[in-house]
Parts: sequence; C-alpha cells; structure tokens
Amino acid sequence: MRVRAVWTKAAALTMALGLAACATGPSGPPAPIERPNTGVNLPETPRQPGVKPGLSPPHLNGRDLVRIGVLLPFSQRPADADGFYNAAELALFDHGQDTTLLMPRDSRNAEDAARSLIRDGADLIVGPINREEVGPAGRAARSARTPVIAFSTDRSVAGDGVYLLSLPLEEEVARVVGYASAQGVQRFALLAPETDYGKRVEQAFRAEVGRRGGNVVVSRFYPRADREAAAAAAAFAPELAASGAQALMLPEGGSTLRAVAPGLVQGGANLSRIRLLGTGAWAGEATREPTLAGGWYAAPEPPARTDFENRYRAAYGRAPSRLSSLAYDAVAVAAALSRDPGRAGLNRSALERSDGFVGADGLFRFRGDGSVERALAVLEVRPGGAVVIEGAPKRFAGPSS
Repeated sequence: MRVRAVWTKAAALTMALGLAACATGPSGPPAPIERPNTGVNLPETPRQPGVKPGLSPPHLNGRDLVRIGVLLPFSQRPADADGFYNAAELALFDHGQDTTLLMPRDSRNAEDAARSLIRDGADLIVGPINREEVGPAGRAARSARTPVIAFSTDRSVAGDGVYLLSLPLEEEVARVVGYASAQGVQRFALLAPETDYGKRVEQAFRAEVGRRGGNVVVSRFYPRADREAAAAAAAFAPELAASGAQALMLPEGGSTLRAVAPGLVQGGANLSRIRLLGTGAWAGEATREPTLAGGWYAAPEPPARTDFENRYRAAYGRAPSRLSSLAYDAVAVAAALSRDPGRAGLNRSALERSDGFVGADGLFRFRGDGSVERALAVLEVRPGGAVVIEGAPKRFAGPSS
C-alpha cells in the first residue's frame, strides 16, 4: 500500500502545531469498499498545480496538499475518539492520495481548535462528535468558508456549510412507519424513554404517522433505568391492548430494549396481535430478545457495513464501534472530492450533489440545510437473525430538499 501523509494520534494530544508523521497501512489489507459515489464518476485528475499555504510535513514541502482537519474528543472520550480516528485513517489509506493529510485536534475547545486547523490550511474539517462542540467549530469554519462534516444528530447545529453525517432517528422513524403504513397499519402506539431522544422520536413519529394518514392512539414515556422501564411497560400493557393499536414503536436499544419488551408480555400484552417497530438501535440487539421476533426496524443494509467491519478488524485487530463508520465515510468523501482541480471539489455544491455518495452505511446525501438523507432498508427480526424484507433504494428519487 502506498505511503500516505497522516498525523499520529499522539500528535493530536501533545503537539497542536507539531509536524506531521508518515504512516503506512496495515499489511495485506482486504480490497477497498466502494468509493463513495454513485451515478456520476468522480474525476481522477489531480488538483491543479499551485501550492496552497498551510502546515506540511518536511517530506511533502512544496507539494499541493489536501488537508483534512479532524476534531475528536481525544481528552474527553479517548475510546470513542480512537475508534473514529482509526476509521478516518482507514479511509485515507483506501481513498486518499499521496498528498492527502489528516490533521487531528482535540475538540475540547472546538472553536479555537477549528481556527487552528484553518490557519494550518484545512480544506475541510471532519468532526466534532458532540452537539455542544459542533456550533463553535462551525462558527470558526464559516468565517473561512471551510466546510465541516460533523457527527451530531441535532439538526439545529447544521446548515450554512456545516453538514451532519449521522444515523438520524428521524430518517429511521420515517422509513419504518412508511413501510408499516404500506402494509395497512393505521393505528400506532409509542412507548419511549423519557429523555431528549425519546421526545425527538415522539415528534418525528407523530409527524410521520399523520403524514401517512394514520393515528397515534396511545403513548407513554418511561424512566431510562432498566427495572423502572420494565415496570412501566408492564403497566402500559392493558392500555395498549384497550387502544386497538396495530403497531407499537419501541425506539430503544441495549439492555433497556431487552427489559421493555418482556415487560409488555408480563403485563399481559399479546405481541402476536401487534407489530413491534424499532429504529436502528435494534441492530445487533433485537435477535437477543425472543419477544421481539417478527418486529420491524429500519437501518442501513448489512452488506456494506459488514465489509467495513471486516476491513477495520483486519487493520486494527478489533471490531469498530457502531458509529466509527461515520468517520470513514466523511474522510472518504473528502478524499474523493478533492481529486477535482483546485478547491472546486470541496465546496458546498459538490457536497450537496443530488445523487449522493455510497459509504459504509449505504447510500446517503447531504441536504442544503446540512442534514443527511439516508437510503435505509427495513429488516424483520427472526430467530436466526434479522432479515431484510425491503431493501434500501439504490438511488434517490428527485433532488435533495
């Protein structure tokens, strides 16, 4: 594998303005996953000659570099940051050129870190993860007209050159509700955690059910602790049965999901008469709970994700976190678009291309307001594992909103 220019993770923590290091990829990597583009071939021509000022490692002095800033919580959440940065490195090896440079910074003081990256010549900034840090980083980047691809799910911090590459619950809710409606479901129920996440699910759920001509006939929130959640589900069961609901949305994951579903049964709910619905939080968890069998949830199609996980495991000797693929896709998009001459390939128009990109979590595109639109599949939980019952669209219909 060719040598790429890449900052080490140690530099991100200890040398804010140090020189970049040179790293090689893992030996014998599997074949790269699909470069993120669909429908339109990205140019293979190098950028136009002319060195853009900025930080350069000694062995690349005088060359026109593509600099990708990376803002991650190295000091606050080192395990998460490490997983994201590993994925970013993997994307660099797969899709970057010899002159593509990653420049990591700690996102604790996000606005100052973003300004530092801009002074060092960043063409695009990847990150931060935390919603509280995206706004400050975005302010600094907008002043320099530098695009940002961050990883928050909060749409309020997006827009004007700040894009959110995430797995937004609104997209997942809309997909599974749309599928259920097409199967004749009109009476919906909701049982959600009493958190900001749960409130966002409720808002998206009611909006999509109403748009499809259905009704939310009953809903309840529960405390997030597993024991209290199970008790709340049991108490909700008689109300659920009396409502005549045809489907129940359970936007939960992990141990809480495995507590809530049995709690419904313990309270007397007959789950053979009601279809359980979920979000991508069910992925990897639903098959561990027998009471969820037959339930539907929306998520990216598994094959591309499996390919990414295998590549990551081969490179780093361990499985990636669920969200680290976001960093892979962000860097892959930046590296691919930067093949356009000059900076033309890293502007808002290129990032908002209507045909989108294909990444580790499937087809996606950025809307003009900075939010992400994803092509999602619908899966059904079965004893042997989740099965795709309606595949993700292969292309987007119409322009991005």
